[in-house]
Amino acid sequence: MDMQPAPAHPPTSAGTHWATITGIVVTLLTATVVVVGMVLARFADGLTQHGNLKDHSGSAVEPLRPGATAHYDDGLTITVSRPQRQPDGSYRLTVTYDNGTGKELRPGGASPDTGVGSSGGSAPLVVRAGKAFDSGLPSPSSSSSASSSVGAGPLPDVTVLDRTELVTAPMPPLGGDQKRTVPVHFKPGTGMGPVTVEVAPSSPGYREHAYWQFDLG
Repeated sequence: MDMQPAPAHPPTSAGTHWATITGIVVTLLTATVVVVGMVLARFADGLTQHGNLKDHSGSAVEPLRPGATAHYDDGLTITVSRPQRQPDGSYRLTVTYDNGTGKELRPGGASPDTGVGSSGGSAPLVVRAGKAFDSGLPSPSSSSSASSSVGAGPLPDVTVLDRTELVTAPMPPLGGDQKRTVPVHFKPGTGMGPVTVEVAPSSPGYREHAYWQFDLG
């Protein structure tokens, strides 16, 4: 009896071909949608990175406590340490800039004249008396000596010491992925209330101010 050898490969129907082709097309389309979605998400994220604080943490309405870190949406973080009391009644703290933006920043501004100001909201680094949402602007009773203190608000309750160090430390450019710690030495007045550290490092575009508020009691 003659035996016909079985074919090595069974014939493939047209339906199987179309199913295979359809599967490949669906896979390619899915991969394309995922890639395009990732690109668009990254593009949209880039459009929203304008120096805003994440979750408004560190804003004048929600100031941070000393030791906490303000996070910006473009990768910059700033940490203000807890103030340490000195034997002479003054206090020391540090402001640490961690530049995760990938771009060069100038925490102290363009020149020493503008790097540390004498009123809230006008300089990249300010230490002043009062609450975070206070404007820090001079009041009619403010003394002229208080308003001229570099790094201090116009209120006469805070005197910033080591003026030269405070002005020069933030000035050099801070490269991407670099970190810098700036020392701050100040002396409070008698019976002073809250103290606010206000930081707004100079940036090419918009940069929201970050606030830390604390008591020295």
